[in-house]
Amino acid sequence: MKKVILFLTLILCLSACSRIDLAVYFADTYVQKKADDYFDLTRDQSKWLKKALKSDIDKVKKTIFPQLAAELIRNADIVNSQRSFDVATVQLSYERVRNLFYDGLRIFSPEAVAFSRKLEPSQVNVFQKEFDKKMRDIKEDASERESYKRMKKHLDSWLGGLTSAQKKELESYVHKAPSHVNEKVYNRQLLAHEFVRSFPDLNARGKFVEGIFTHYESMREPAYSKLTNEKDREVIALVTSILNKMTDSQRETLIETLRDRANQLIKLSKN
Repeated sequence: MKKVILFLTLILCLSACSRIDLAVYFADTYVQKKADDYFDLTRDQSKWLKKALKSDIDKVKKTIFPQLAAELIRNADIVNSQRSFDVATVQLSYERVRNLFYDGLRIFSPEAVAFSRKLEPSQVNVFQKEFDKKMRDIKEDASERESYKRMKKHLDSWLGGLTSAQKKELESYVHKAPSHVNEKVYNRQLLAHEFVRSFPDLNARGKFVEGIFTHYESMREPAYSKLTNEKDREVIALVTSILNKMTDSQRETLIETLRDRANQLIKLSKN
């Protein structure tokens, strides 16, 4: 389950970092360190995981990166040719990137299942303690201020900085939008409970982990899934509005950033 969160973090890094190559270079070490935090890995487990991650990340680079690069270039062309945007256009771009994320996630499935089979019963106790700590951290980071900082950071990374009017719009959205942090934590607690429940049975454990990597959305708690979909629509509407308030300088920065990150992805896919 944790690798889902980690892979999402990796994708977010790829979309927000100006140096994608650095994010990719350290990805296997970062994920390995987080997995060690959750399970207190043995030396053999750690070595095996690092090798497996490197292989899977290479597959992502060669199969997903070219497609993601093409999507970024497509978006750059749209921004370059259109002076205004509608929700449907932004929604389509979001869905295309989201589908690529899930395609990438599936690549990790076989090795994730194999890794889960290497875990020992004693490591479940370590997982439960670390999981509880992370859930407390999530609640502490759910403040309105932290939400604003996170969203502004991502928007700044694409536009080069928000105008006063765009900042006010973002502030208004964050102030009005419910955090759903309790629902998020509850959803993750259900998944963690299912992982622990399935652990004694190798087949059940493998099936659960495979499900997380191949059809994660269907495994979320239904009420939380509905809230998440609603929030996605609200964020898409916000982004559409901010794009329609772009200055000429922001437009140029966005086009340049999209093309630069696309070129980085293409280059990485060939290495």
